[in-house]
Amino acid sequence: MPRQLPILVRIALASERVRCTVEHLQRLLSEEVLWAWTSPPQRELVNRTVYSGKDNYLPGGWIFEVGLFDWEQAAFATPPFPTGGRILLGGAGAGRELVQLCRRGFDVVAFEPSERLYECARQIVSPYSKSTVVRASYGDLVTAAERGTGPLAAHVLGDSFDAVLVVRASFNYVCAEADRQALLRATRAIAPKSPLLLSFLSRRPDEETGTLDRLRQPLRRLFELLKAPGARCPGDRIMLENGFIHYLTLDEIRTAADHSGYRIAYCIQGNTPQPHALLMPQ
Repeated sequence: MPRQLPILVRIALASERVRCTVEHLQRLLSEEVLWAWTSPPQRELVNRTVYSGKDNYLPGGWIFEVGLFDWEQAAFATPPFPTGGRILLGGAGAGRELVQLCRRGFDVVAFEPSERLYECARQIVSPYSKSTVVRASYGDLVTAAERGTGPLAAHVLGDSFDAVLVVRASFNYVCAEADRQALLRATRAIAPKSPLLLSFLSRRPDEETGTLDRLRQPLRRLFELLKAPGARCPGDRIMLENGFIHYLTLDEIRTAADHSGYRIAYCIQGNTPQPHALLMPQ
């Protein structure tokens, strides 16, 4: 028979299991409660506030000073991504990718909803007369494509784009499936022949199948009976460093593409610093 572990080791392992269980339960309850009892505008406000406080995204911060990550450099160098031309850049942040694209000779129309990050990106792009930054959201891009109005309309309608970038995992902040499809239909309408490169945070389809996760459905039914203004879906999370965010499966990426006139040219997940996919119009 195997030797029994020392009592102190057994106590330590048992306490670690308790800690993990409590931590999981706390996260589960926070996710279900906060997604149920907040509205989409409230979540968007939280997310803008979170990102406005991220100094690492500003010049001098470590994320900004990295420049292009290795995966970005590889993606930009891989056909069918263009070697030059005009780029539509969503989720521009403080301009990390923006300034690198401008230095490579691209003309860029970038947009960012956070006022602090937008102001920084606007200053960074000022030396590049053929590039511009607009304070706008993905919802504004949909409005421009569908109605021809909003802050982006004058910048994205009537001129062609050679590529579209949805970066910084900002696609994860388009939490509802219908909204993801609407966004991709908008980019498809604005750039009907151009590749779309998006980065995202991924999850496995079976992540929420543990014993404690069985509590989620009763909680959702209770909140629905109590007329909660929202509801959480699998993959929806609330995190101190990221705000309200939806982690995506490959099937969700594929569904959004299929229903929006795109096909997946390639998708890189697994052991990579940043999962990303290149979509091509069908």
